[in-house]
Amino acid sequence: MSSILNFLDVYNISFYASFLGIIIMISIKVYEIRSGKKSIISKVSDNTNHIVHNFFNATKKFISYFNRKTALALLQWIAYHILSWVRKTYIRLRNMAHMHPPSKKVLDMVRGKGDINKNGGSSIYLKMISENREDIVNKKQVL
Repeated sequence: MSSILNFLDVYNISFYASFLGIIIMISIKVYEIRSGKKSIISKVSDNTNHIVHNFFNATKKFISYFNRKTALALLQWIAYHILSWVRKTYIRLRNMAHMHPPSKKVLDMVRGKGDINKNGGSSIYLKMISENREDIVNKKQVL
């Protein structure tokens, strides 16, 4: 019983159905060739072939027209809305930060505005680099 169930899964059933359809199509074509008469399937196919062909061409043309003409415009529209939302959010957050003096100081420092304190909290190594740089700049000005 279990050996029969091994052959009854979805993949095997679809294979057997496809194989049976192929055999039926080949036998119908052999009958048409031997008798010289067209089958019902061939008559229907001859009468509807141009309709299917025209529908396929129209669909293909519509898709290619849509892709060619509007894909760039669609992407630009999406980018515009995303970037405008990001800009509005940035402006809102910046305005909220400017309401509080400590965060306004931080924003000004990030933007390069505000007072510079040479005795700030930088490390000894960074202070030495800045002093050496000032010496190099002063030497170049003297020359």
